[in-house]
Amino acid sequence: MATLDNTFGVLYQTVVISAALYGAGSLQAWYYFRKYPSDLCWMKFLVAFVIVCDTCQQALTTASVYSYLVTNFGNPAIRHHLFNTLIIQIFFKDLIAVPVQLFYAHRVYRLSDGNWIISGFLAMLSLGTCAAYFVKSIEALPLSAIAELASLKTLTIACNIAAAVTNVLISVFLVYHLYILKRGDSRTDDIINRLIAFAFNTGLPTSLCSVAACIAMTVAPQTFIYMFWTIIQGRFYTNSLLVTLNTRNYVRSVIAPSTEPETELTESVRYPSTLLYSTYRPEESNALSVRIDARGVARSEEDFIQAQSKSKQSAVRQ
Repeated sequence: MATLDNTFGVLYQTVVISAALYGAGSLQAWYYFRKYPSDLCWMKFLVAFVIVCDTCQQALTTASVYSYLVTNFGNPAIRHHLFNTLIIQIFFKDLIAVPVQLFYAHRVYRLSDGNWIISGFLAMLSLGTCAAYFVKSIEALPLSAIAELASLKTLTIACNIAAAVTNVLISVFLVYHLYILKRGDSRTDDIINRLIAFAFNTGLPTSLCSVAACIAMTVAPQTFIYMFWTIIQGRFYTNSLLVTLNTRNYVRSVIAPSTEPETELTESVRYPSTLLYSTYRPEESNALSVRIDARGVARSEEDFIQAQSKSKQSAVRQ
């Protein structure tokens, strides 16, 4: 049953929490462009695109709250009305979700030594989920009452389940391919454990939002509780991407403290400068280290992962 608390109250809480997460994402974006000016162009474009979509979604959410609580203040009938801005903002949430999921699918591709079957499956699942969300949003645009959203309950639940499955699978594959890189060395295993924790946390918040949205649509379809989880999910996608990119300096500081400017790996590996950020000069030692190129660009954790994978494969061959 729709009440003032689970409609306007929830919508007000949504815009407040969403604004806080949007502010955190904006700060993360500022930090990214300041600390990683030499990143590849496609990565910079990805961050810029996500932030623009994030801003549009936040603006539409705020406009919806303004229409309900200010423009129609004192009008009790408006509680059952559905503004198009609440539906349009879902488009932007999908435009955030797809590139973020494809980014993680690309990481799975890199970690799995170019396994296009797994990464391709994840990419297709992400695109299929986005297409389903777009269909649902297009069908919801003509609706004028919140109660009418119940007619799309089945499609909505299916979309959220697909999104949750996609996020969980991405996290599972990331964690698995990181785990198999362990070699029994305490220092390198500790670094991998940190990366596993990051990988696990990237998909957890968004998956929980999808599950919560399914429950809310099933239990209380005439309220704004479903919208709360849908809107918040977009903020989590943005923040998870930016946190992943911005933790590269942290991982580098763990791998190569400032007192150790250069270290060694177990075999000679040189990666194309168009893909990675630094050059390795491995020798015969098992100690781990990192070199920073002449431009001073911070190395990503993927460099370490790729070198560990190649080192492990070489050990197996020997």
